[in-house]
Amino acid sequence: MRNAARIARRELRGGLRGFRVFLACLTLGVAAIAAVGLVRAAIEAGLTDQGAVLLGGDAQMEFTYRFATPEEKAWMEARAERVSEVLEFRSMAVVGEDRALTQVKGVDDLYPLEGEVELDPPFPLEEALATRGLPGAVMDRVLADRLGISVGESFRLGTRNFRLGAVLVREPDSITGGFSFGPRTLVHSSALASSGLLEPGTLYETEYRLDLPAGTDLAQAQAEAEAAFLDKGMRWSDSRRASPGVERFVDRTGSFLVLVGLAGLAVGGVGISAAVRAYLEGKVATIATLRTLGAEGRTIFLAYLFQIGALTALGVAAGLLLGVLLPLAASPFIEASLPFPVTFGIYPAPLLEAAFYGILTAFIFTLWPLARAESVRAAALYRGTGEGGRPRWPWLAAIGGLTALLVGGAVAFSGTALLALASAGGIVGALLILAL
Repeated sequence: MRNAARIARRELRGGLRGFRVFLACLTLGVAAIAAVGLVRAAIEAGLTDQGAVLLGGDAQMEFTYRFATPEEKAWMEARAERVSEVLEFRSMAVVGEDRALTQVKGVDDLYPLEGEVELDPPFPLEEALATRGLPGAVMDRVLADRLGISVGESFRLGTRNFRLGAVLVREPDSITGGFSFGPRTLVHSSALASSGLLEPGTLYETEYRLDLPAGTDLAQAQAEAEAAFLDKGMRWSDSRRASPGVERFVDRTGSFLVLVGLAGLAVGGVGISAAVRAYLEGKVATIATLRTLGAEGRTIFLAYLFQIGALTALGVAAGLLLGVLLPLAASPFIEASLPFPVTFGIYPAPLLEAAFYGILTAFIFTLWPLARAESVRAAALYRGTGEGGRPRWPWLAAIGGLTALLVGGAVAFSGTALLALASAGGIVGALLILAL
């Protein structure tokens, strides 16, 4: 070990010539995986930190095709400091002969309990919804442009006319509203009373957002609500997971992109293996001299394994640095394209995952050429050939074990075992075809 470390240290004094391809493949693969992981972690952190804002309250009780009963309202009022009622349904916005489908949200004076509604012009929401001859409303710019109306002009919902008080830029709870069939229109719930839109048979949902006292045990509150009202069609959600659908989408998309990055890293492993093989072929005279001076095969193997280890550490470190810098540089563009805040930072878990993949991939693709060099005789090297025999079984077992560890790690980290195993099978099959 001591002799091998001394030889490796002296070899590395010659610089990185011969290992540029090795470092490039490893750095880019690790950087891609780290960058995707950090973006996913930033989005998930934003969803967690802003759970109450995204939901519109600390918790929500939702009912379909009905309002809450007096018993249910009494339960909410007894536990919450404030309760806001929100209506959701679809309707047609009509201007003259033009009409367009819209997702209507009826809100009360407390809406939103958390966050702010952004309007253009930047009026307070209550001012935009105020009645001035006609009840006010705000609508998405896409819908306003589709109908050809401007602020101050009127349109009809159901049997009642409304005045466009402002254009809706952003609502804090937009991503928790579920699938929308059309652009948004916000009105005050009281203005819907004489619109004919909430008659028996209307398809609508009511959401009651709860502003709970500080320190409330959300798990206990959920258990109590479900015990009392679950059989009556109540659905509970809270700030712990304000938008499970978005979380699942982000997690699955991130896992898929990480697996794509891992596939790219595996393809780069071919370049890593070729770089190591070419490097060892250039060291024929050095290896031959060491063998004639009495160096054992394992000493030569360890000497070059130590070099690969040092270069792997350098490549992984460079990849992690690049993987951190890319998301931070792109963070303004990512934040601007998402309807909720994103918490960018340095998260250890994605970086450890990327380093894990990079280190294992580097050693899986370098053990074979290193192990073959171990079995080469000095006489064959002096004849100018660097070809060795088949690696000994311990090294073949090590390659198999590292491959199994890599696949197992991909399954564990991705959380989608079937996708990870299918990706691993595809990568292995492609490499076997390439080798043949």
